[in-house]
Parts: sequence; structure tokens; C-alpha cells
Amino acid sequence: MLDLQHLRTFVAVVAANSFTRAAIELGCSQSTVTIRIKALERELGATLFNRFRFARRFTLTAVGRQVHEAATRLLKHAEEIKVAVRKKTD
Repeated sequence: MLDLQHLRTFVAVVAANSFTRAAIELGCSQSTVTIRIKALERELGATLFNRFRFARRFTLTAVGRQVHEAATRLLKHAEEIKVAVRKKTD
């Protein structure tokens, strides 16, 4: 089962265009972001980023672009569920 935390981390990395900036935004270490992204790639069996080591940058792979679109929708739906449940319990 996909881990929502891994998907949130992935979406944050794409939005920040940086593993380091995503870590700051998420309130965790850069190594934690890297671990989560690698775990997500392992679970999906696909590489999400083309990494350019010495340039310290990356681009999304074709699969990464598809996953980003789907993850964004999924996280939006997850938030809608939380809001709906809060309204029912208030």
C-alpha cells in the first residue's frame, strides 16, 4: 500500500524543486526526504527523478510526471476526507 507520507514528500520535492528545501518545508532532514523518495521508488518499481549528481539538480521522469499528477489528486482527496470527517464530529 502506498504511504501517504512518501507521496506528500514526493509532491513537496517537486513543488520546491529541491530535496533540501522540501525537507525544510516538511520539518525533517534532507536524508529523511531521500529515504522516503527511495522507498516510494522501490515500492513503485520505477525511477521518479533523473538525478544529475554533480549539478545537484533533477528532472522528473515520464513516470515521475504521471505519479506527480496522481499523487496530487490523491492527497487532495485525502484532505477532503479529513475535512468531511471533522465536519461530522464537530
